[in-house]
Amino acid sequence: MLSLASCDGYVSSYRAIGLVRSNTSHSCQTSFLSLDGELVFKLKKSEVGTEGDIGYKIELEEGEVHLYYDAYGTKEELAHVNAGESVDSAGGYVEGGGKGYIIIEATGNAHGKISVELDR
Repeated sequence: MLSLASCDGYVSSYRAIGLVRSNTSHSCQTSFLSLDGELVFKLKKSEVGTEGDIGYKIELEEGEVHLYYDAYGTKEELAHVNAGESVDSAGGYVEGGGKGYIIIEATGNAHGKISVELDR
């Protein structure tokens, strides 16, 4: 079990096998052979005066995943995906210059990959 704390209010706490993660200021990607728990990414929309949707793609072979975002102090669900399903969509809203959090909640030894981008 790994638990990482953050000053900003969200904590990553998960068990994983084969977890690979990548994070830039405006995007994040992760793939995993087995994931249970909550994985948190911090993103920032760089240009003040711009706004946009959050683009996301989820491919899940096993388990269950809920994908959330929080840009204004309220956790909002973007997607819920079960084993064998995939989704490629956009939703949510982030103002330019604003930060946001992507929260992945996985159960059932989830196996798959997820990518999220603010400027889709």
